[in-house]
Amino acid sequence: GGGNGGGWGGGNSNYTVTCSSNNNRQQSCNWDDRQGRPVLQQQLSGSACQEGRTWGYSRGNVWVSNGCRARFGTR
Repeated sequence: GGGNGGGWGGGNSNYTVTCSSNNNRQQSCNWDDRQGRPVLQQQLSGSACQEGRTWGYSRGNVWVSNGCRARFGTR
């Protein structure tokens, strides 16, 4: 056995959501409102992810479209 001593750095949350638009369709992913609004942390697709155009946020959901694939997190 044995415990794993993982250090937790700082008080900032590691909450992230990865959302992918397949076949250029719009896709919605659950987002926890208590985390505040999402920010794009890392673009995973070749297609551009532009807030308001190919991704956005609406109460409890982050959506992506036009092939945008990205990881969203808190600021």
